[in-house]
Amino acid sequence: MKPIPHSATTILLWLLSLSAGVASTNNASTFSNKPQHLFIRITDRVLNTIDPRLYGQFMERPAFSGEIGIEAAVVPGTHDLQPEAARLIREMKIPVIRFPGGTDIDFLDWTDMIDNAPGRKTVGRPISRPNRKLCTPVSNAFGYDEFLRLCEHNGSEADLVVNFRDGLMEVMPLEEAAAHAAALVAYCNAPVGHRLPGGLEEWPRLRAANGHPEPYRVKYIQIGNETWMFDKEVRKKFPGDHEEHWHRCLQAYIRAILAVDPSVHIIVDAFPEEVSAKIHGEFGDSIAAYASHHYLPWEIKTVEQDGHKTDPSKLTAEEIWKAWVSVPTFDSNGQALLEDDHLAQARKLGTKIAVSEWNWNGWWDIGKTKPALDSLYAKGLGAASMLHAMMREGDLITIGMQSMLLGCHWPIDSIRVDRTGKHPAFMMPTGMVASLYSQHHGDRLLDVELSGQEFYGQPYKMRDIKPADKVAAVDVVATRNETDLTVHMINRSFAERRKIVIDCSALGVKPQEAEILIMEGRLEDKPPAGGPQSAAWITTRKVPLTGATLQLDLPARSIVFARFSL
Repeated sequence: MKPIPHSATTILLWLLSLSAGVASTNNASTFSNKPQHLFIRITDRVLNTIDPRLYGQFMERPAFSGEIGIEAAVVPGTHDLQPEAARLIREMKIPVIRFPGGTDIDFLDWTDMIDNAPGRKTVGRPISRPNRKLCTPVSNAFGYDEFLRLCEHNGSEADLVVNFRDGLMEVMPLEEAAAHAAALVAYCNAPVGHRLPGGLEEWPRLRAANGHPEPYRVKYIQIGNETWMFDKEVRKKFPGDHEEHWHRCLQAYIRAILAVDPSVHIIVDAFPEEVSAKIHGEFGDSIAAYASHHYLPWEIKTVEQDGHKTDPSKLTAEEIWKAWVSVPTFDSNGQALLEDDHLAQARKLGTKIAVSEWNWNGWWDIGKTKPALDSLYAKGLGAASMLHAMMREGDLITIGMQSMLLGCHWPIDSIRVDRTGKHPAFMMPTGMVASLYSQHHGDRLLDVELSGQEFYGQPYKMRDIKPADKVAAVDVVATRNETDLTVHMINRSFAERRKIVIDCSALGVKPQEAEILIMEGRLEDKPPAGGPQSAAWITTRKVPLTGATLQLDLPARSIVFARFSL
């Protein structure tokens, strides 16, 4: 990873202090009784495994609220992504990518996203117009073949979402809807000439005619998106029988898909719980995971403290910062924790969870009031805290897709594109966080022993951000594989550097050096004159060691990785 320069003076001062192990004293302490050091002792006790698919992405097509997703990145008149957007995707080394939706998938016909679909009356791919007020029309210029070739080129696995509403809401007969979803699997995965049920042999032949004779070997198929949205309609349409109807529909889809490719891994929504239990008992390991989405805080209309509304304009930048990075919830040690009914359900059933959409997704909605802080970088560190919480549930959460990979409008885009193509794509802080963790992690989460930790209280409720009595100033996760140990640290402190001592002697090794990666950022979203578009940057340095300990400083408002060769 190449350094991304910002302020040469700032970076030089930090590197000098890093190598010397001396903290800057320019910033006054915002905490009382601050200890001299935070001691991090890495043990050899494995808490859980971590699947690399936890660091996946969601490449969504047009959504709503002005965001058009992947559509913004397509070069007009072609099926190609803007070159810089394609390069950044490749550099992120994404293990698994979800496509194409999202909100609109249950209102679309998948054949609109391929060339030469049978029965088509138009020349070329049609424009899809989802039957939802909030969804925008879709050009389909970037469809299944373009997406799957991108995955092949980059070494990413694919998770394709199929339309479930057609069967669930009887838009068409259930068996017909299930067969139509299975036809997508046949198009993607079946060899040409392979015998398939229901006359689906035409689909692999069409794939070959469209330029890809060999199967794409898609591994994951997800049935529907946020299907809980249809529950009210299902209950109304099938009173007294709604759970059995859910089961019949899922059963029909799963059977049709597995009949085409029994090796495919299926993801279904973790809803309703009784239906999930029944499906798990029936199909077992063919269901790879049950889907759950985690976004917070959504729009922030009010701020509360102790149950009383507080004027957002009276909050300092530091108070807002601490609230935004103090997510999702916390354990007794002040470390980030994810609590969710779907996780409890997975533990009960002995199943896995796919967090197929997640991010720090929030914005101020307080009229003309101007808060002291509205920062993409703060949202990025909030996303890192959410990711730490997910890593701590690695035995349950085996797949994660940060939403959304490409876009031109939402503050949660990983890669921001200019739909006119006049300005090159660039990484947003949340995407930089995902890229950093995707490229540098181990497959086992290790227990760490901390002493000298500093804590703060976060008293404010901001929509789904909850008050917290005890938040660790530094959130620490340690992962390892056969060759490397990585200590992942988030310094939530707004203005204070933190002295750290890492001791890995319990692993029985004495590394010769450590590679330090640090992500910092500016609080202002708008770049300074001549400055980089991205509000975050990453620098790296290698530090020689004389033993099994490392002393360094964590800059305020930073993510720091220390990597040791074992």
